[in-house]
Amino acid sequence: MAGAALVVLVATVCWGVLTRYVTATPAAWTGDISSVAFAWLIFMGGAAAFKHGMHMSIDILWVRLPAPVRRWLGAAVDALVLAFLGYVTWLGVGFCLESMDDPLPILRWPRAILYAAVVAGFACMLLRYLGIALRRFRGRPEPGDAAGEGDAGWA
Repeated sequence: MAGAALVVLVATVCWGVLTRYVTATPAAWTGDISSVAFAWLIFMGGAAAFKHGMHMSIDILWVRLPAPVRRWLGAAVDALVLAFLGYVTWLGVGFCLESMDDPLPILRWPRAILYAAVVAGFACMLLRYLGIALRRFRGRPEPGDAAGEGDAGWA
């Protein structure tokens, strides 16, 4: 999804530049399409990075903690991250519903198309992190999981 959004974004921006500087009639719709494509690129790209463990983490203190402390702190961090992801997903749904009657400036599409990227991206992150947290809780970390690298989950 992020790859398709990137292609659409690049194509619309190129078309907008081409029509603005080469032809006498610039394509006004490219601004709306590129903003929607950019939102989908950001949030679905963030979800893909989340899936592949590509978000940055600093574990210099984490690896020095004793196993019992790491287990409790890991469970607390997982609960906090899940709560955050769930809350942002819920807020995104609210924004989508509220923006159904608010159209984009040129194409007059519902602005909810833009906010749906937030819902989809954070929902994907929430589901993925829920799976990660459950595996860690059971003592089976994912390969490349920074919190579980070299040990069984948090312990």
